[in-house]
Amino acid sequence: MRKLHLVLRRSGIVEEVEERFAALPGPRGYPVGLVLLGLVCACYEKASTNLDDAFETITFGISDRLRRELGVPTCDIEDQDAVNALYNRFHRAWSRLVRILDPVPHERRSRLTRAEGRRVADAWNGPASEPALRRLEELANRLVTTPVRIAFTKGLMRHWHGDIAIDTTAVPSWARPHTRKRSSLEASANWHYKGGGDREFGYSATLAIAAHADPGRAGRYPQLTLGMVLHTPQKDMGRHAHYVSMILSRLTHVRGFAAADRAYTKLYPQDFHQPLRALGFMPVLDLTKDQVGFEGHHQGAIAKAGRLFCPRTPRPLLDLYQRIRDAKNERERIPLREQLREVESYALVRKATADDRGNERYSCPAAKLNCAWAAEREQRSSRKSTQAPTVIDLEDPRSRMAHPAGRPKVTVPKVPFGERPKCCDQSSVTVQVHVMPRMRQDLPWQSTSWALAYQTLRSHIEGGNGRLKSVDAALHAREKRQPRGRVAQSLLAAITVMVENIIELERFRRASKDSARTVLDLEADEVLIPYPAGPGAYEPTGGAISRSP
Repeated sequence: MRKLHLVLRRSGIVEEVEERFAALPGPRGYPVGLVLLGLVCACYEKASTNLDDAFETITFGISDRLRRELGVPTCDIEDQDAVNALYNRFHRAWSRLVRILDPVPHERRSRLTRAEGRRVADAWNGPASEPALRRLEELANRLVTTPVRIAFTKGLMRHWHGDIAIDTTAVPSWARPHTRKRSSLEASANWHYKGGGDREFGYSATLAIAAHADPGRAGRYPQLTLGMVLHTPQKDMGRHAHYVSMILSRLTHVRGFAAADRAYTKLYPQDFHQPLRALGFMPVLDLTKDQVGFEGHHQGAIAKAGRLFCPRTPRPLLDLYQRIRDAKNERERIPLREQLREVESYALVRKATADDRGNERYSCPAAKLNCAWAAEREQRSSRKSTQAPTVIDLEDPRSRMAHPAGRPKVTVPKVPFGERPKCCDQSSVTVQVHVMPRMRQDLPWQSTSWALAYQTLRSHIEGGNGRLKSVDAALHAREKRQPRGRVAQSLLAAITVMVENIIELERFRRASKDSARTVLDLEADEVLIPYPAGPGAYEPTGGAISRSP
């Protein structure tokens, strides 16, 4: 109980809420900090965030000494009237907390008409409610990131290289769903559709989990949930993913890969892909069937699967991408990936990272091919030709590729200089940011390195979802999160994720054969990383330490 009280105080949410309560008229009422502490303790001990379990835990489940230290109101457990009166005070404090954070207050004891419910849902997701929603998201992430900030401060994340996995999972609601005539008591909730076709009524939670693209780093750091946003299903998924990534970018300067499923690949680039790259993360995304089937041209080069290829690339090599997409399982994809290595000789090479506008410079793959057009271009540029080495090391792949005899030969037609594709007349071309913005990645799609990174990162987010929905956390159990309203559901879901982060820290310390009891205690020389609050927390920042692929 004492360690949970310490974590809750370090989050800063209690002070902020009490400051809001101080401005309200009337008596002070039941301390709202104790209400939150009761919910945290009930979640830790009973995997429940219901108010009756929280009241029972904070009132009758702690020692007399701690009760006196915290100033917990008490009553005789034998006196039912006194218990009911104290619980009413506890419940009123929670109701006031929800009310002051609710941007769209409305009747919650009876169901609205469908038209009135739609107006409430539109108001929740509209521009007028945006400031209140940002405050609610900040309070929720203060709870979620407090164990994360403790882990950073104590050096438990030093072996984490900045890789994250982002996903959206269902958070079912206790309320009944909408009907044709009546709206649900959760007016801003809706159906969350899963990958297998199943659906859950409630909310969606966008999560970012610490992960690693290299399987060899398993077990070297705690796999914590780094951020969470509860929202209406299928609403602003890109903005929520950007928000949790941005909060993380303010807590650490380390950047790595960021993996997400195909639902994020299809989002608008300005909502997800471009902001994520601006923060310094390297997206690792799977492509849809339509995206793989798309083939265009830019500066004369063939645009395929997020990459640019020589105009004379053999058609069978380009068709390998569609064959990999159509493969039914990983067993069929592995031999196709082996064949796909041959296409690397025809891919344009990126010369430098993107500039301030997002444009990149790519060079002709002449160093990997035998091309008459490239040889003529080199002669026109008056560059000194280097003589091929007479002796090469046949066991060294790089030496074999450096020799002209080891490169693929490109058959080119007789076209005058100046009438050829631009990427062939010039040694390098500029690729604008709007060219294949959803598909361009640092790791080539379906390459061996991409497959290893994507599969490893995706397994981490699925494992994190599994831990949150296990019997120990029960984020999926609607009966253990009964208070209604999006404000209530956001705070209770954040408490569930925070408690799971605490349990993960204790689990990691026990696996490291260290004392799990002191994992949340800070030494005298350890200063907790502050939460990135204020307007500047929502703007991308430079100076990130990003790993190259």
